Amino acid sequence: MKLGIELKPREQILITLFFIIISFFLFFLSEILLPINETIKFDIITQSRRIFKERKNQKEIDDLYVKLQQKIRFKNDELAVVKLGTPTDNGVDFYVVVDLLNNSLILKKQDLKFNEFKVSAGNGDTLIAPWGKKWVFETPTGVLRVLRKIKDPIWYKPDWAFLEAKESIPARNSPQRLVRGILGDYALDLGGGIMFHGTPYEQLLGQRVSHGCIRLSKDGIKTLYDSLLLGAKVYIFGK
Repeated sequence: MKLGIELKPREQILITLFFIIISFFLFFLSEILLPINETIKFDIITQSRRIFKERKNQKEIDDLYVKLQQKIRFKNDELAVVKLGTPTDNGVDFYVVVDLLNNSLILKKQDLKFNEFKVSAGNGDTLIAPWGKKWVFETPTGVLRVLRKIKDPIWYKPDWAFLEAKESIPARNSPQRLVRGILGDYALDLGGGIMFHGTPYEQLLGQRVSHGCIRLSKDGIKTLYDSLLLGAKVYIFGK
């Protein structure tokens, strides 16, 4: 006994053609309603490039936003520190603004920027002597003034410098404490042991590596020495 229906060859051919036509029709219909390149995303290379470009653009936008925020913060901090100054200043003399966060110094007159230099400020480290004395190597913030201008300054080497070098500490009046050249050609005394001065380690400018003083390049310290008068204000912020 045979099951099913036997088709004639002509009928088999017609049925096959029917299914082929239907298949092509469905394929073209799917291309119209659901384009392969846009929905199924077979083009992996093109899509990867598009995603990479979008991420790159987003990163540029994020970087720009961060820089803008830094500028706003810089200006707000600067204004906050400048307000600490006395309102009687005539505004015709140079003054200095030091940003410890970005290790930069700006020489200004009124609100005009005349020059900008990379600096090195206090590294924030702590040193404790065997007898208990403690030093914290920070640059103070707030409003300071230029108290002295010194040409060819001589560094009086303090106790902590000998301790750091693992050297024995000499007497207070020992010639070992007098070191020439380490402070550069000029120094401006801001009081409390803090100075603007030059450095033989200009390659480290832009990093916080000092013991509290503010180091500048040879040109930078010469510019400050020539521009700032005694009593000139120094605004330091960014701790």
